[in-house]
Amino acid sequence: MRKRRRRERRMVKKKKRKTKKTTPTQLKQYVPQELIIEILLNLPVKSLIRFQCLSKAWFSLISDPDFAKYHFQFAPHTRRIEFISNDLQQTTSIDFEEHLDLRNAIVKRCNFLDPQAESLIPIISSCRGFIFFHHSSSFCILNPCTKVHRQIPLAPGEFETNIELYHFYYLYGFGYDELRDDYLVVSVSFFPDVEDLSRLEYFSLKDNKWKEIKDTYFHFTSDKIDPRVGSLFNDAIHWLALHSDSLMEVIIAFDLTERKLFEMAYPNGVEHKSDHCELWVFGEFLSLWAMDCENNSIEIWLMKEYNVPSSWIKAIILPMEILSPHQFTPICSTKNGDIIGTDGENILLRYNDEGETIEGSSYCCFPDSAVSNGSPSIMYTESLLSLPGDDMQAYEDDSD
Repeated sequence: MRKRRRRERRMVKKKKRKTKKTTPTQLKQYVPQELIIEILLNLPVKSLIRFQCLSKAWFSLISDPDFAKYHFQFAPHTRRIEFISNDLQQTTSIDFEEHLDLRNAIVKRCNFLDPQAESLIPIISSCRGFIFFHHSSSFCILNPCTKVHRQIPLAPGEFETNIELYHFYYLYGFGYDELRDDYLVVSVSFFPDVEDLSRLEYFSLKDNKWKEIKDTYFHFTSDKIDPRVGSLFNDAIHWLALHSDSLMEVIIAFDLTERKLFEMAYPNGVEHKSDHCELWVFGEFLSLWAMDCENNSIEIWLMKEYNVPSSWIKAIILPMEILSPHQFTPICSTKNGDIIGTDGENILLRYNDEGETIEGSSYCCFPDSAVSNGSPSIMYTESLLSLPGDDMQAYEDDSD
């Protein structure tokens, strides 16, 4: 009898040992840290931001600047088109690669901006997951994914000159200096009514101050006085301009590493005024789109070999049967070569490389009226990257 009871107790204890739950600590022993990192590096930014809440260890790992750099360099990237609302309180983004599906738009509040200040000036650019734009008396840099932002004062030259007395031209740009791991905001200005009054200034986020490059060989823009933002390509920011002596169309570029201006040839065969042209990036090439008002079309020119004038080719012609050519502006190209653009009002269009219209959607009815007619838009790549400096702040987000 006693032997039977001892045998029963041993069986109960053995059963308990078999059904004992495995704790997260025990699981961790069987998943090497290197494998965890490799798995996380292949996940999209949206998932990683959610996983930060799982534990302090994962929060520390995903928030690490080195992890963010590796993720941006090696992980599959999600690219989105971002709109900034005219009331400056919301941003709205869509994933444009497959379809212009506005039903899945993501709306975020950006309540760090003062709604009572002057409206947004349509200067907008992107670099490594950050969006750069001009608002009131400052520049803003925003990561829509992490909700981190910086506000930067305007260049000193913009305050020292009484611009009410003169015609003036401004070129702006935003880019990354890989050599110094620094982000630069560039401001180029010219006042033709004042002899020899021109400036090139750049703001280093790492140094947190503006610097001026003196005695710059300078060009001024065309009759289009509205400020222009440059196209970032090959570690340089590019603008269309007129040569200060010959008044010939040229491309000027600011090398972000060398921190100096240089000149590039305008493509032969583009006979349209610079008011009807603009630079952008098409796939892996620096590109120029030009409005052909007489033929109601838009020409897409590609520089097949960087800074080689003879490599410019006219690659695509987009017929504009529906939209006025004075309205359509290309925003970006998809991975398969389709062109996404806006009519400047409330229509997004997709063209293939044969110039055929694939689809179009109106974005005037975004959730909560986040976007209205004429709202600035830009393509950006999602990232976890941060900016130099400890004074960055994340705005509150009450969206999902």
